[in-house]
Amino acid sequence: MEIGDVMKAKIPYFVALIPIVLTVAFLMITVFLLDIPLFIPLLFGYFLTVLIAMIYHIKVQSLWIASISGIRSISMIIVILVLIGILIAIWSSSGTIDALVYYGLALIHPNYLVFISFIVSSLISMLLGTSVGTSSTVGVAFMGMAHHLGISPSLVAGALVSGAFVGDRTSPLSSAAQMNSLVTDTNYYENIKELLKTLIPAMMITSIFYLFIESGIDSIGGGADFVVGQARREIVSLYGTLSLWLLLPPLVIMILAFFKISTRLNLLAGILIGAVLAYIFQGRDVLELGQYALFGFNHPNGKLFGGGWNMFNQILLIVVAGAFYGVLDSSGILSIILDKMTKSMKNELSVVQKTMGISIASAALSSTQVMGIIIPGKVMSNIYKKMDMKLTLLNRMISDSGMMVAGLIPWNLNAILLGIALNISVLDYLPYAFLLVVLPIYSYLHYWWGFAKKEKTTGRKIAKNIE
Repeated sequence: MEIGDVMKAKIPYFVALIPIVLTVAFLMITVFLLDIPLFIPLLFGYFLTVLIAMIYHIKVQSLWIASISGIRSISMIIVILVLIGILIAIWSSSGTIDALVYYGLALIHPNYLVFISFIVSSLISMLLGTSVGTSSTVGVAFMGMAHHLGISPSLVAGALVSGAFVGDRTSPLSSAAQMNSLVTDTNYYENIKELLKTLIPAMMITSIFYLFIESGIDSIGGGADFVVGQARREIVSLYGTLSLWLLLPPLVIMILAFFKISTRLNLLAGILIGAVLAYIFQGRDVLELGQYALFGFNHPNGKLFGGGWNMFNQILLIVVAGAFYGVLDSSGILSIILDKMTKSMKNELSVVQKTMGISIASAALSSTQVMGIIIPGKVMSNIYKKMDMKLTLLNRMISDSGMMVAGLIPWNLNAILLGIALNISVLDYLPYAFLLVVLPIYSYLHYWWGFAKKEKTTGRKIAKNIE
């Protein structure tokens, strides 16, 4: 959008709030009451924003360019989304997913599957630095185990997502963590000390929650060996034999992720190796594999796995979300709201509150985790400097808020990708992704307690007027 358009627009604050408030309300109603695709509320918000912008004399051409720019900025996610759909279909047709389950069942006690899912997912995500890579490998295996052992897939998925975000937020190999360091002008290795202050206690609390829930589930007890053996025999009956070679695709993905090979190339490698194994071990021909890649694989257990075409609703959601964010940004509506939010900060605690609020709101409105990092990082960094607050604290508050909560927002791209990788709805795993709720709450209380103690000790109110 041209600068002149924004200057002429002069959209009042209460008018700027209208598309935000109504869209969020429509999204909430859709999520909890209506059975319609999520892109519809966002499409409503998009057209409402365009209408308001036009009323305030912003050119249609500028809005169109902004829409295209917004879509282009997240277009790579669409490619990754389709590749994940194809990967899951090919791995399912080759027997790779069932092989992961078969060998995993031999190593894990079913009574602690949820807790172990969380811990293993956390460790692998720290190694890989990607929540999607973690969910596409060990996540798939644990979901298969949950199915065969009769344990709630939603509960296991919540534990897996919680663990997957540990690496997304904290791993030195995470692009999101490195971006956060860059945007906040901090050093990752200085940030890690700050990040662990809240991560370790939050992980301990989350672990207690999962162990407590498992203690209330009927224990398999002495029949564990029988149940596991029965589940493994059921898998073997589908394939005859399962070769260790079927574990090669996820192993390759983990190795390539460790060496920071691009996600697209990584997924393509996993698809190609899976296709070769499907041909060798299951006798799938090229035509069959193409059909599975496009429309998904109908597993003998009755479930449909993956398929590029089955990503259509998610792709529409991404396209509309990108366009919506583009017009919000270019019309000046986003900056109007952010300016209003940052004017009322008078002390360090209010700065932290606004940092977390802006980060979460950005992740929700833009539908991307990335904007939950970039927007608060750019908006708040100068304020932290003026208030003599450490930029490592800014980095941590972004890490503990928008970066984590992104996984709980049904229309956020990170949540969508994880749901697809685990073959489950975001709404199904949402109530059990405890770390994504515990960490933001603990982080805020941790800072609030320190702030209150500091005020009490010094006997003065720690306040500085930003203006």
